[in-house]
Amino acid sequence: MKLFQKKLFPQEEGYSPYIYLANLCIPLYFLLQESATRQYSGLLLLVIFVLCYRQVFWASTYAFYFIIAELIITFVFTYFYHPMYLYIVFVFANQMVRLPLRWMYWLCGSFIVLSIYPIYQTVYPDQLLYLFIFLAPLFGGGILPFLIKASLKYKELNKDLIRVAEELRIKNLEKEQLEESKKRMLADLSHDLKTPMTTIQGYSKALYDGMVEDEEQKRRYLKYIHDKSIRVTSLIDELFMFSKLDTPDFQMMKQDHDICEFFREVIVEYYELFTEKEMELTINIPTKKIFYRFDQKLLYRALSNILENTIKYNPEQTPVFITLKESKIQSV
Repeated sequence: MKLFQKKLFPQEEGYSPYIYLANLCIPLYFLLQESATRQYSGLLLLVIFVLCYRQVFWASTYAFYFIIAELIITFVFTYFYHPMYLYIVFVFANQMVRLPLRWMYWLCGSFIVLSIYPIYQTVYPDQLLYLFIFLAPLFGGGILPFLIKASLKYKELNKDLIRVAEELRIKNLEKEQLEESKKRMLADLSHDLKTPMTTIQGYSKALYDGMVEDEEQKRRYLKYIHDKSIRVTSLIDELFMFSKLDTPDFQMMKQDHDICEFFREVIVEYYELFTEKEMELTINIPTKKIFYRFDQKLLYRALSNILENTIKYNPEQTPVFITLKESKIQSV
């Protein structure tokens, strides 16, 4: 069936072309009641009609002309055989929706206007009850294509709304995750600020109260205070930088640097801390120079945070792997 479907109609159309084509059974039944001569000419017209119907799906550029041909054949049957053949319009009503709206108005209006005379000739003056029979093809050729087009537009709009709703849901989820990440980062910064400040307060109070008399011990305390104050300054800078990330005028200072050497310099600063916790550090960084455009301060803070958290939140003797690879697109 699939092979047959590919040959007769495009596969993406599914079974709908066959369903609409099945409407030819009614006019075919009436045609078989005609005389032999009229049957042959009528069957030839139906064959031409089916070919035009098929080509609408395969040659969309010329769809308008094929639909015009279908409309002409319909009215040939209507005027030279019987107005009941107006029911043929249900076969190609769905094809009209492929045309621009202005052409649909033209075709549907023409169908209604050209249908009035044969219907009038049939029902007037003593067959007025048959008028209800012809309301169906008038509806099928004058109103149904617009209903089908509206339905397709509604489905398309519904799909767009579902897609937009899904995009909004994802963006809201990302926003919530970002806000949660900000909260965690602020909590970590607050905690990291509290620790050195507590140390500074404790050492400075001991010095102020004269609790330390040894000069060497005083110098050691002063060095602790100095080191912790530098750490506090660094954390305040990070907090300030973090607050600036949300501003629209924030710009990263990107410059070309050897990213391999940059990684090595940052790792060296934390090498002793890894050694103190007996962590097995495996470093895989290319020996050649790889120039990459990045903001040194931001990347330094990012790497520092990663390394500090690795040391802080992992047990001793944890294997740590640091790898820098160059791909065709970027460094990873």
